[in-house]
Amino acid sequence: MASGQGSESSAEIFGAVQSSESIQSYPRSFFDRFNPQNAQDLIDRLPGFTLDLGEDDLRGFGGSAGNVLIDGERPSSKVGGIEDALRRTPANQVERIEVIRGSAGIGEAAGQSVVANIIRRRDLTAGSWEVELERPSDGIYYPSAEITFARRLGNWNTSTKANAFWERFPLEGPRIQRDADGELISSQYEDRPSVLTEGYLSSEARRALAGGTLTVTSRIGHSEFLPDTERLGYDGRLPDGQPDEKFTIDFDSIVDEGELGIDWNRTLGSDWNLKILSLSSLQLLDEDQDVRTERPIGTVVSGSTFSLTEDAFETVIRAALARASKSSFQPEIGGEITFNRVDSELSLETFEGDTTTIIDLPASDVTVEELRAEVFANLIWLVSDRVSLESGLAFEASEISVSGDASNTQTLSFIKPFATFIYDWRPGVQFRLGARRTVGQLSFSEFAASASAEDDRFLGGNPDLGPDQTTRGSFTIDLRSDARGALNLELFHEWRDDVIEQVELPSGAFGADNAGDGRVWGVTANASLPLAPLIPGGLIEIEADVRDSTFEDPLTGQDRDLSDVENPTLFIEFRQDLPQARISWGASYRATRDNAVYFADEESFEEDGETYRIFIETTRFWGIRTNFALRNIGDRNFFRERRFFEPSRGGEFTGTETIDRDRGMFATLTFTGQF
Repeated sequence: MASGQGSESSAEIFGAVQSSESIQSYPRSFFDRFNPQNAQDLIDRLPGFTLDLGEDDLRGFGGSAGNVLIDGERPSSKVGGIEDALRRTPANQVERIEVIRGSAGIGEAAGQSVVANIIRRRDLTAGSWEVELERPSDGIYYPSAEITFARRLGNWNTSTKANAFWERFPLEGPRIQRDADGELISSQYEDRPSVLTEGYLSSEARRALAGGTLTVTSRIGHSEFLPDTERLGYDGRLPDGQPDEKFTIDFDSIVDEGELGIDWNRTLGSDWNLKILSLSSLQLLDEDQDVRTERPIGTVVSGSTFSLTEDAFETVIRAALARASKSSFQPEIGGEITFNRVDSELSLETFEGDTTTIIDLPASDVTVEELRAEVFANLIWLVSDRVSLESGLAFEASEISVSGDASNTQTLSFIKPFATFIYDWRPGVQFRLGARRTVGQLSFSEFAASASAEDDRFLGGNPDLGPDQTTRGSFTIDLRSDARGALNLELFHEWRDDVIEQVELPSGAFGADNAGDGRVWGVTANASLPLAPLIPGGLIEIEADVRDSTFEDPLTGQDRDLSDVENPTLFIEFRQDLPQARISWGASYRATRDNAVYFADEESFEEDGETYRIFIETTRFWGIRTNFALRNIGDRNFFRERRFFEPSRGGEFTGTETIDRDRGMFATLTFTGQF
């Protein structure tokens, strides 16, 4: 609310918010003060809503749903699906957004506590564009551009997005090596500028066909990640400007990928809806690492070359039949067939002086294939106006085969139930109590050998690897008001079986394996707090995730955290929107995040430092949204401590390496508009 508008209601300023027990509807006009350009901007400004892009680490299409629907349906994509669909939907094409709490018939995103359903206008020509110029701390400017348009072509309603960018990420700081007694052995000063370039084209086309609706989605793209590392080394002392050696890593990672989705759904009679989906994706990865050591500087004395090619293909066919009416019982039945294939080949070669050595890691050239079938049945029971029960049961069976340098065939089967009790205590107040069993998506890359020049680490492949499983219990409170205030709070506990951790494999190499059982528990919260009338147009948004974990380490026999359980996540943003002045401004803070990763012979503790951001935005010039932002104010620090053991973490502690790097401030100028 702008200054001088205190007598106007929120409905007059933002558009009337329509509410029912489980659905709160936000019209397009509600978001006008934020000058949105695409559906992503609208989702970002939904009160108390945190976008969930879905879980890529769950198997198949059904298990990886996020919390956004478009016209009541989930985007027919896994690679970049929700985010891509949001950005290629112009804001002016959106009629309203419905925030659905509880089941409310949302089989497409079952299990989510809060779901946003974007309702689009039909037969509307609309588009948006964005141009951005960013300056990192090293003073090199880089651009990005994106264009989106939606229009009707013959019988098809289409939307298309094209984007391309070039980014630099400077990173520099010392690396210090010490022995087990803490005595300095050596040090290095590292300069690691990284360049990321991407270009993608995605589209959606929808039309009526055979009594139903046919939707075709596609996405193709190319990306290159090119970090070049230089480390100046110092024997027995801290960096003093007179290095004894130079160590360089030239790393190139190139990805080409494409995806095609075909989705057809039709209402059968007045009560049932049939949905058939076909989704295929292909990703081609090429990585090359060239490592050189110069001692003294200018004289190459040793080095290595690594080369990895990995081709991944996935195809999914899924069919579901669901009752579409608002009757008390809303069943859904269906099935899914998935085929995955990954071809991975790694070659490693080292040299010292004139002597060259080929390193032969276990499973360095393998093909992994999986054929999986799943059947499922879900039921939503609307017990009363305030009480509902959402439940389901899925059974999957699969065969995974490994061939090449390693071979193995295993047959797996899992039962995956879930149930959620939902109680609407009063308008704007809902409680949920749920439990769900899920099966993780295997990373087929871990079946094959890998190498990291940055950390001087070689990992063998494991042909016997199986998926982890998680049983999650949760209790959720969701509070909402028509004046933009909202709070969603979830307490959860997870029991994880067959967790994948780094161990010593039967081959003698270090690599990933199903290492035992663990637990994770915590609380997540997101909130929107309007500050009017104290601060007209003011708003604070908070996202928080605090969690802990425990796991009995098979190498040491001691309890520790699970690897890659990042904690805490805290993001706070203040913004003030002054519609009459056509200006918005704000600031945000992201707290330090800690993470630990346990390898067979190393503990790695990482700290991603706190960050601050400020911005100012206006539409005073030709109606174009102009945004100037500074992020990483005061620098952003990345700290890491590596602790080494021999022959493994169950053995003797041998020393540490601390890595303390900074990424400076970024300045960004962005212009966006609609047509």
